[in-house]
Amino acid sequence: GLKNQLPYYASRVCDESLQDDRLVEVGFPARYCLREVEDMHSLDFSQNLNTSSYVNVVAEPEEEEVALMGLKVNLADQTVYPASFRMHNKCVNIVANLWNCPKPKDFDNNGGTYAGAGTVGSTEACLLSGLALKFRWRKWYARKYNKSEEEVLSIRPNLVISTLYQAAWEKLFKYFDIIPKFVRPSYKEMKIDPEKVGALIDEHTMGVVCIMGNHYSGHYDRVDLVDAIVEKVNKEKGLEVGIHVDAASGGFVAPFQEYLPPWDFRLKNVMSISASGHKFGEAVCGTGWLVWRQKERLAEHVAISVSYLGGHADSYTLNFSRPAAGLYSQMYKFFSSRERRLHTDYGEHDGSGKVY
Repeated sequence: GLKNQLPYYASRVCDESLQDDRLVEVGFPARYCLREVEDMHSLDFSQNLNTSSYVNVVAEPEEEEVALMGLKVNLADQTVYPASFRMHNKCVNIVANLWNCPKPKDFDNNGGTYAGAGTVGSTEACLLSGLALKFRWRKWYARKYNKSEEEVLSIRPNLVISTLYQAAWEKLFKYFDIIPKFVRPSYKEMKIDPEKVGALIDEHTMGVVCIMGNHYSGHYDRVDLVDAIVEKVNKEKGLEVGIHVDAASGGFVAPFQEYLPPWDFRLKNVMSISASGHKFGEAVCGTGWLVWRQKERLAEHVAISVSYLGGHADSYTLNFSRPAAGLYSQMYKFFSSRERRLHTDYGEHDGSGKVY
């Protein structure tokens, strides 16, 4: 009717939308709904000027089309969307190869896919990696000290990490009953001291976190030196402590800085690596990646088998239903970002000049 043809600001919608926070009795026309959301969005700070939330905010028109396409796909349902999940596995493989992950023995039995998952940012990836290390430690501790699973449940493991950690790790400590053992870097170094790491490791240590590009200065931890310390302590004390590399910022930069010493799966004790796809992976907000060295005794600890959606599939994520927008955007960027260009962008410098 005529009332739906009125300009938005002359309509009842403009007045009623300001009344309260309850559902409207009669739905608004689509163009009015769009105007409502656009007006709310206009009061936000311009996303093109946002330099403080570590998230890519620029997308080509074609990428926006791809992301919109992915909004209609539920990645949890691998049976209905098999092509999309093959795209997911292809992305995991690309990232795993970028980080020099060795091909596990069960690679072919797992559909030719490395152990890993697309996540909601690097936060979910960090939480999953922490849980895998925790469950791995429980199994080892029970064998080592002849404990039952119930007895081990009462013992809280610890995690050695720099105080330059991102907020994801505080969530891990709080939500999953893990004791942090902090290494406090000096303001001159801004990276973890490997010698201090060794002094903090004990039989309750489930792992060590190294940061590739901390949020404060962008410095990289010397993962190679930490790996050597962990290897030494493991041999001396009969432990099986592993390393997780939190490469939220550096995961898509460090592979193209050829002068860097090994920091990834080339190091024996690196069990998992995570990165933000929405930072230097240049995908849309809410995109992250996690790769484990192998499924056995790592990824298998967090895998859930799902069979009620019409087929059989393993889920490695904390969340279940989620849109494929981030995945589609990441695949788009992998197709558009040539390795040569990335070498040009990152290979000639280290940002601060003092990353190491």
